[in-house]
Amino acid sequence: MPHAAFEPASSLLSRLAARGGASSMQRFCGDIAFPIDPLFRGENVAIGQLAQLAGCDAAALERVSVRHLGKGHFRLRDEFASLQSFQRLRVRVCPECVRAEAPSAAESWRVPRRLQWKFSSIRSCPEHGCILVSFPPEKFSKEVRATFKCDSH
Repeated sequence: MPHAAFEPASSLLSRLAARGGASSMQRFCGDIAFPIDPLFRGENVAIGQLAQLAGCDAAALERVSVRHLGKGHFRLRDEFASLQSFQRLRVRVCPECVRAEAPSAAESWRVPRRLQWKFSSIRSCPEHGCILVSFPPEKFSKEVRATFKCDSH
């Protein structure tokens, strides 16, 4: 599966799970014995395993991966952020990006989420200028972990 330039590991894993027909990312990871918690902490080994599973470049995936530093603090490349910096409970997307990238609703798994859409302070798409739209909560939300909760989708 191709990895989009600004797609974080959580989005790539979510798309792999949806493409495989799994009802949730956790179920998919459990079925294939994939270690989800290390991936959400941003551990290099887990990111490398996901890249291998998806058939994409591990270095490119690592560049857009958020590293958990503990106690609600994260690092992305050389920048540091707190838990409040991220939109964790809802998936937000640009409707124009989705229209351009999803050939049909039946293939929604093809649409990668961009890292910048996860930041609370970013409310519009830098490419289209559209307001980001939140997806409704998923039906299995109690089973789903927040994207950057490290005690995870």
